[in-house]
Amino acid sequence: MIGRRIAQRRKAVGTTAWLASGLLCTVIAGWASAQSDEPAMFREHGCHGCHSVDTLLLGPPYRAIAALHAARKDVMIGVLAQKIIVGGGGNWGVVPMVPNEHVTEAQARQMAEWILGLGPTP
Repeated sequence: MIGRRIAQRRKAVGTTAWLASGLLCTVIAGWASAQSDEPAMFREHGCHGCHSVDTLLLGPPYRAIAALHAARKDVMIGVLAQKIIVGGGGNWGVVPMVPNEHVTEAQARQMAEWILGLGPTP
């Protein structure tokens, strides 16, 4: 009798673990596909922790940044590149952007150009 209960519990735990792992894989796959619009450089430097292409997270979506600065793209490439490297705050609310000192100036300019090149939400 005790042996049967243990076997039933093992089976229940195994089924629960299997379902949980399937759910986790589904969530991760959904998150990864949502981030696939973002260049690898952004993921490598952890930008996806605060930003996404279209969704407000801790920081503004990239498309919102592009829309705000659409009229002055040429000037804003340098400004955004510096903000990526040294951080900043006050433009999008109370949450400041942390410095990303591990990002080179060339990488930051590339990131800024990509962000400012985004069009309106499809």
